[in-house]
Amino acid sequence: NLASKIAKRLQLSPGEDLSPIVEKLGGRIKVRSWREGREDGAIHVEGPGDFTIFLSPYTGPFRDRFTIAHELGHYFLHSLFGEKKIKINREGSDPTEWEANWFAAGFLMPTDSFQEEWNNFGGNVEAMAARFNVSTQTIKIRANVLGLSTGDF
Repeated sequence: NLASKIAKRLQLSPGEDLSPIVEKLGGRIKVRSWREGREDGAIHVEGPGDFTIFLSPYTGPFRDRFTIAHELGHYFLHSLFGEKKIKINREGSDPTEWEANWFAAGFLMPTDSFQEEWNNFGGNVEAMAARFNVSTQTIKIRANVLGLSTGDF
């Protein structure tokens, strides 16, 4: 719910580019050098309105979009809107990573918008993926969590 409320407050439209949102919050997005060899994202928060999200050079637009939303989850949930300095490099699976994933899903696909579009598109996963600018797998997982049948779970 928090992620959906933040998306609404930031006037994020389904499928919209997240770069302007990050900039509006005072953040930057940087793609890591291929020499760093990292295949995951990270966030370094120095303070309110002062953070950097790092993306892998090996991923595509859908993954990068989810990663940006995931790292924003860390910003809002774990750095408390920048009040707490943090440096999180995604490693393994722990409760903070799960929370950031849940945040990303709710931020990119708010419940109300998702359910409305689900009805508009008749549950067509490919159309939903195009609308929200995420992978079909992300749509299937979100639909399952919201109790909407895709026939895949």
